[in-house]
Amino acid sequence: PVPRLKPLRHSYEKEIVLYAHFLGLPYASAECLYAPQAFRGLPRGLLKELEATRSSSVAALGHSSRALRVASLVASKGLVAC
Repeated sequence: PVPRLKPLRHSYEKEIVLYAHFLGLPYASAECLYAPQAFRGLPRGLLKELEATRSSSVAALGHSSRALRVASLVASKGLVAC
C-alpha cells in the first residue's frame, strides 16, 4: 500500500468546512437526496449524540481505531456438511 498524508485527519468536520469557506475552496455543502434513507444515518446519529455529550468522543474513537491491529492471516474453519 502507498502511504498517504492526511493533514486534516484529526480536525472536526465543522473546522474543515470553515477552513474551506475562509480560503474560498469549493466544498459540497448540500446533503445527498438519498442520505435520509441510508443505513449509515443511524451510526451518524449515534456519533452526533456522542459528540454532543463529549466533544472529544469522535476523535477518541478515531484514535482508538488506529491503535487496533488485525492479524494478516486469520484462521477460519472450513465448511462442513450439515
